[in-house]
Amino acid sequence: MFFDNLPLEITCFKCGKQIKETVKWLKAESQKCPFCGTLIDTTEFRRGIDEATNRTHEMLQNLQDSLGSIKIKDSALITVVDRQ
Repeated sequence: MFFDNLPLEITCFKCGKQIKETVKWLKAESQKCPFCGTLIDTTEFRRGIDEATNRTHEMLQNLQDSLGSIKIKDSALITVVDRQ
């Protein structure tokens, strides 16, 4: 979705090494540290990214609704396309 390809860097709580992955990698239910194999609990991360995605969808919908209601006085300058 929106954030899947964003790079992230986390530290393994067991071995202390930096793990450089993407949001998509961390969204999986059971990921392991590539260095020591310790299971990484991504429950809270997934909850947070889901909330951020929902808020982004809402914000974009509100923006689209606002743009659809704009009336242009001089149509030679700007054209607004209603996609509904």
